[in-house]
Amino acid sequence: MFTLLNKNKSNILTGIVSDDNGTAVVRMQNSGSPNSKLHSCVFEPNTSDKTGLKDGMLTGLGLDKQTCSTLLNIGEYHLFVVDAPEVPPQELRAAVRWKIQDLIDFNIDDAILDVFDAPPGGPAGTVKQMYVVVANSATVRDRIDKLEQTGVNLKIVDIPELAMRNLAARLPEDQFGLVTLYFSQQQCLITLTHNATLFLTRTVDFRYSEINENSKNPTEFSNRLALEIQRSLDYYEQHFHQAAIQTIAILPPPVSLDGLDSALQQALGLTIRSITLNDVINSDQELDLESAATCMLAVGCALRTETRTL
Repeated sequence: MFTLLNKNKSNILTGIVSDDNGTAVVRMQNSGSPNSKLHSCVFEPNTSDKTGLKDGMLTGLGLDKQTCSTLLNIGEYHLFVVDAPEVPPQELRAAVRWKIQDLIDFNIDDAILDVFDAPPGGPAGTVKQMYVVVANSATVRDRIDKLEQTGVNLKIVDIPELAMRNLAARLPEDQFGLVTLYFSQQQCLITLTHNATLFLTRTVDFRYSEINENSKNPTEFSNRLALEIQRSLDYYEQHFHQAAIQTIAILPPPVSLDGLDSALQQALGLTIRSITLNDVINSDQELDLESAATCMLAVGCALRTETRTL
């Protein structure tokens, strides 16, 4: 989203993603093309400091010579859908700023924003819309500074929803429509995609320990999550005039959520897929659960398809 370069001349894009569990560094060759190949994947668990960035780890990987991308964490940005302003391209940012200034909890003068296309919706499916990503410029600047201090050649700051779209686009079910779930420590992020297009996204506040501690009876949590998924599916079908989605893809959670697949299947009647690294990219690596949870999102970060800036 927030791009610091005009053109990416390298055929390798490195995704760097940190969360409370650790930091993942993924190098993707021919990123954004159908023949993308995993070059390397490194995961470093966090120690008690929980800084989210491993200075020594990043410094030793030669990331000053590579084009690098990272993700903002959930909660560090807002994502809105607005009707596309009918203005010339050079006036688009100013018009969008005016539209969203009352929707954020900080001064619009302190905001950095970017936009990308949203599918048309509305009663006749003809209302032109766009996504707006907006963050406090100080938050983005802090992320850039921390990475650049370790020698990282950071060029792109993206968001988890687009990383999830990149992963979903590698799965055959996406051509028919796909629900994808990503679990952080505090939220479950839900995306609905179709043909590599992000249609809808929703964040459900929840601690995965709620189900982990009661794994023998996941019904209460799965019913709550199923309700939010069903609401999203209903909106997807009615607002965007799309056929019903039949599959849910679950990205690796940080801990084993025993019983979640079967509970969601029973509640929604949909096919449930637990996604592995080999489902989305050719790889000889085998990852443990903790590593896969962070590395999978870093893979999506390194599979960026956008080649232009606004």
